[in-house]
Amino acid sequence: MHIEAYKTNVRTKKDASLIVALLQFVISDCIINFDFTKRERILRIETNREIKEMVYGVFTKQGFYCKKL
Repeated sequence: MHIEAYKTNVRTKKDASLIVALLQFVISDCIINFDFTKRERILRIETNREIKEMVYGVFTKQGFYCKKL
């Protein structure tokens, strides 16, 4: 497994929970978490496959931005 990290503009833990739930529905075979400890909100996903386009799709449909680091 490898870890993909994304910088996001998600501001609240409620919004982060929504994004995580949607991502887990779309990408069920991964481990997802948000890091709110720093000023930047970083999404980390542990996965075995390429998921970048699926992640971008979920964020875009919910009105958020993310960029793969």
